[in-house]
Amino acid sequence: MSNVFLLPGEIHFSKESTLLNTLLGSCVAVCLYDRRRLAGGMNHFLLPTATGHEKTVGKCGDLAIPQLIKLATMSGSAAGDLVATLVGGGSVSGHLAAPGGLNLDIGKRNGEMADILLTTLRIPVIRRELGGTNGRRVNFDTHSGQVTVQAIPVPPTTGNSAPKKVLIVDDSPTVRGVLRQGLAGDPRLMVVGEAEDPFKARELILMHDPDVITLDIIMPNLDGLSFLRRLMAYKPIPTVIISTIAKQGSEMRRMVEQAGAVGVFDKEDLALYQGIEAVRAKLIPAILKAAATQVAKRA
Repeated sequence: MSNVFLLPGEIHFSKESTLLNTLLGSCVAVCLYDRRRLAGGMNHFLLPTATGHEKTVGKCGDLAIPQLIKLATMSGSAAGDLVATLVGGGSVSGHLAAPGGLNLDIGKRNGEMADILLTTLRIPVIRRELGGTNGRRVNFDTHSGQVTVQAIPVPPTTGNSAPKKVLIVDDSPTVRGVLRQGLAGDPRLMVVGEAEDPFKARELILMHDPDVITLDIIMPNLDGLSFLRRLMAYKPIPTVIISTIAKQGSEMRRMVEQAGAVGVFDKEDLALYQGIEAVRAKLIPAILKAAATQVAKRA
């Protein structure tokens, strides 16, 4: 069985046995299941309706749901065989809230819109996991039709004097260990998690709401530049790139800076293997500077 993780704005339908995963706050996912063909798909949308400025079909429910149904029928499903499960639409705040500072009832509106639209399209909704104040982790087995939903605890609110929370994202356990040790001991910083790829990072972002992310570029499942672009489009977090291919004057450095990175280190310049003190001398000031930086959404 293949495994597919959906980021915000994405849609996937599969005729083969697939485990679809996503993480939701105020967003809603429609899990569409073909009971006859044992196939299914999922979307992950952020807003109930398109305003005319939205160009991404998967971002808005009134476009994403018909598109998911279209993918199902194109694969051979009959409309009468389709049923849906709705998940998400939490009334959440902070890092799990709606994009762009929208009203906190956006989660409720997402769920209501999906319910009404599916009823209009005559797709039965057999299960609803909507509302509440938590984010959700969703797993959908497209062969069995089973949808598993797990609540994501909301992290406690911290004051301005609390240590800045850092998430380390790198596929190398050795590098992650060096970076963690390099940040340890400074009372102004706290490493809240480590991720070996952007999909795991997305989960930890929802769980811990970090103030800063350190991000490698060459990683499995999704490269760091692509993840950075998505992060800055949907949930901007100050990000420091640490990569062997982000050398001074390189095209990659230009691209990550253009994508929104607030700091960039070549791993060789950071002297990762020359002792923890060498790392601390360069890394800690950069992390503190990043934590104090306000980053804006990028299209």
